[in-house]
Amino acid sequence: MNDQLGRLEPVPLRQVWPHEGNDFTPWLAQQENLALLAETLQLGDLSEQRTEVSVGSFYIDILAKDELGNAVVIENQFGPTDHTHLGQIMTYLAGQESHVTVVWVAETFREEHRAAIDWLNASTIEGFDFFAVEVEASKIGASVPAPRFNVVSKPNNWSRSVSRATRAGSEGPLDERQKEYVAYWSDFDAFLNAQSAPFRVSGSPRDYGCSFGLGLAGVSLLALAGKWDNRLAVELRLNSKASSKALFDQLRQQQTAIEADIGEPLEWLRQDDKIRSRIAISTKAFNVSDREQWPKQYGWLLDHLLKFKAAFQERVRGLGEPDVAPEPDAAS
Repeated sequence: MNDQLGRLEPVPLRQVWPHEGNDFTPWLAQQENLALLAETLQLGDLSEQRTEVSVGSFYIDILAKDELGNAVVIENQFGPTDHTHLGQIMTYLAGQESHVTVVWVAETFREEHRAAIDWLNASTIEGFDFFAVEVEASKIGASVPAPRFNVVSKPNNWSRSVSRATRAGSEGPLDERQKEYVAYWSDFDAFLNAQSAPFRVSGSPRDYGCSFGLGLAGVSLLALAGKWDNRLAVELRLNSKASSKALFDQLRQQQTAIEADIGEPLEWLRQDDKIRSRIAISTKAFNVSDREQWPKQYGWLLDHLLKFKAAFQERVRGLGEPDVAPEPDAAS
């Protein structure tokens, strides 16, 4: 049987995309390819806004937005990284106050530029995140080349999550309930990182839910922890005003197969009186206010987030993109 296995062969990038600006940038700006990059970096949903954005005398390749509406700057480069592209990134950042994610995509990262990204992640204030990403293409035999993104440098999410929790607790006007949720989701973020999970808590949630993207605008996964009713839940939320009911109905037709994939029955909530539709699973086996139980709760949430991601991601992509982007309020 091993004789039937193929071998991955590298393909020069310019055989796949002859020109960086004319071919690679338009390809990456397409929603499905932007979703592949976002999934690799655990950024949730990204939506392409503009390409070739003018910044003084040069241009940013792609300017996108994350689920919370914050800017995501993507700068592409074939060949090894150079000081010019790093300078362009820094020039763009000079005009920004906060909440910017920078993704520098290159064929090869020089050691000094990787070290520069590491330094920026360690030294900049909260709200600025930097990724260094190498792109490659490969094939097996005569197959079509497949792209792959490899993360060379990324933010230290755990230290950033601690910083977010500290800032939110000390600077924001939080009541006791909100402080407890900031601590709950901050610890959950640390748990996800320790488990190398493909999820990342965005911001500092002050309420009972936090959301994660599935690479498609208008669709999100939520982790929920209700302190008042001790209900722990994971749900798929369809947020589009124009098409959430249509997507729900198409998924409902696959209910038997979906529940077989997850291994448990689900709650199918079309919610005709609301914009959103939801598909959920929940338990009341835990005391959400008991910190000693948090690791077990996090394990339950992660287990079901992974099951939902596996069961729904390709299905919702296959149904088509909703017309309206998701609203950032995960808990409403």
